[in-house]
Amino acid sequence: MDKLKDLAILILMGGQNKRMKGQHKAFLNINNTSFLQTIISNIGQLAPIYISVNDASIVKDISYPVLEDVYNNIGPIGGIYSSLNRIPYKYVFVVGCDMPFISADIVQYLYNHIDAETDCTILSDNKGRLFPTAGIYSTSLIPKIEAQILSQNYRLYTLMENANIINIETTPLNLKNLININTPEEYQAILKIQ
Repeated sequence: MDKLKDLAILILMGGQNKRMKGQHKAFLNINNTSFLQTIISNIGQLAPIYISVNDASIVKDISYPVLEDVYNNIGPIGGIYSSLNRIPYKYVFVVGCDMPFISADIVQYLYNHIDAETDCTILSDNKGRLFPTAGIYSTSLIPKIEAQILSQNYRLYTLMENANIINIETTPLNLKNLININTPEEYQAILKIQ
């Protein structure tokens, strides 16, 4: 599969993992492989990989560029902002490190549906739930994110005001690929179905 032009992939590894009782979600295993390595295996062939962290010491042995948050402890928006400022590509596919089922099909589909008039391309479901940590963001968002952070609004949903939102349930894509793991119970549940 060819690399997608002017796109990078950002894996968000910030977060305090409170609901996982301090265990970092990127290093949970599924089929004897960490979530992080599973995500890289699933989509890494499409574009260069970058890792977003709030503390670089957690990823000492990673061979991908690591981008530390400029603003600490403000959630995913901090990692997206810090990375859009430093990654030399116009578009960045952002994925949470707790989404081990993410697929190349999703990245390719969103890439094929980038709308230059919008700031990001994301998926929703039939209930209107948005999936901002599996979407493509444009560098055009940088000034908006900066203004939002300075006003202490850290909600990703505010960034969706000028988004191209695609209902995944009207596409050939699989909603199960967007599952994210937040708690030990959710982790145990996915281990049982593997």
